[in-house]
Amino acid sequence: MKSLLKKLMIASSIFIPVLAFAHPGHDQTHTGFEAGFLHPFTGIDHMMMAFALGVLLYSSAQRWKMFGLLGMIVALSIGFIIGQSHLIPAQFAEYGIGTSLFVVGIALFSNSKIILPIATALLVTFHGVAHGAELGHSGHALALVSGMIAAMSMIYVIGLVFGHFVVQYIPYGKKIVGGLAAMIALIVLA
Repeated sequence: MKSLLKKLMIASSIFIPVLAFAHPGHDQTHTGFEAGFLHPFTGIDHMMMAFALGVLLYSSAQRWKMFGLLGMIVALSIGFIIGQSHLIPAQFAEYGIGTSLFVVGIALFSNSKIILPIATALLVTFHGVAHGAELGHSGHALALVSGMIAAMSMIYVIGLVFGHFVVQYIPYGKKIVGGLAAMIALIVLA
């Protein structure tokens, strides 16, 4: 049974790059809140970032849970403005997204309670830059970024709830989530 499961996991891994990268091929005909809200669910890179950040900050000090949410919102907003203004090339932002996933993975493996969570929250800026560069010109930027922030915040809160479950009931759960984040980072950077 284990051998079959292992073979299925290896075989299905060829489809991961398609799922991991939400950025190419956007349908530019949809704009506004709905498009912004749906976008983070179109790629595992977005979902893993918000989810892993929630798990990470659950295990940090209580005050960092709210700071993480506020920091993510501010970083996404600033990043969106930077991306919409094309101050940072979108290609560079993609490397920043991969780096942010690596940093959150490392943070989940370490015992850092302050520095790495803050660095991770700041690196979320690159997710906003990519969104701003690719979606900001499509109109209704305020509605679009509001939808994106609402969805990422929802995924983050789910990550906090899951963080409680992981810390309480799954041995090495933080490290498993960290390993998944690092694996997705490799796929994004490939």
